[in-house]
Amino acid sequence: MIVIDKSTCVRCGACLRDCVVHVLTKGADGFPSFRREDETFCLNCQHCLAVCAQGAVTCNGVGFAETRAVEPLPDGRAEAALVRQRRSIRQWRDAPIPDDVWTRLVDSLAWMPTGCNDHRLHFTLVRNRAQMEWYRRAVSRKLQALVRTRLPQILFPKFRRYMEEIARGDDVVFRNAPCMIVASTPKNAPCREADPWIALSYFDLLAQANGLGTCWSGFAVHAFKGLRGLRRALRLPRGYEVGTVLLFGIPAVTYARVPQPRPLSVDVQ
Repeated sequence: MIVIDKSTCVRCGACLRDCVVHVLTKGADGFPSFRREDETFCLNCQHCLAVCAQGAVTCNGVGFAETRAVEPLPDGRAEAALVRQRRSIRQWRDAPIPDDVWTRLVDSLAWMPTGCNDHRLHFTLVRNRAQMEWYRRAVSRKLQALVRTRLPQILFPKFRRYMEEIARGDDVVFRNAPCMIVASTPKNAPCREADPWIALSYFDLLAQANGLGTCWSGFAVHAFKGLRGLRRALRLPRGYEVGTVLLFGIPAVTYARVPQPRPLSVDVQ
């Protein structure tokens, strides 16, 4: 439900122009109008609220008083440096993440973009070291038993190095990370495959900007999808499936230089 405060609305039309699904229309009096029968088409993106400089729009119970003013953004050079200097971390300090950093990261999850503004993403954050150790041991036992059958070595000869590490008891899945975040989506979400990757990509850069290290774990995704007991420990809502996993913590390594990748194929038209 979108409500327009006609006492403050100046009829500039900004909300009409920015409504992607056109549920706002211009009324006979020139004020924006919202029909109740169009309520199911509203994406609740709150663009109408955000673009109104007068604070005249209330979108689904959220109005001017419940929002915050826009703040200055990092300049382009700083953002480019963050992208260039972001590294996958596999060495961690035995130190807890500061509470203020943790709160900042968790609070940011509400702003992660999703396809069709479908905000049914579910995040499982594991901060407890004992719980992380439980996941590590559970996966390690399964993998070591599988490697002993010699079947993986035959089917996946390119991954022989990983098989050797698994046999030694090395943590090739969670990389001894102190924390992880798992993004899950409902099986009927319109963009169920893309949404977890998009959300944790934002989380990844934000974590690195706050002095943390991160590492994507495709092996963990396969482990959660393949091991019911492991997946059950995540306590996912009914009908949800694991999308992707990001490991994070305070890094125990500092890089002095930025690697120079080979140029990618780029076609500017």
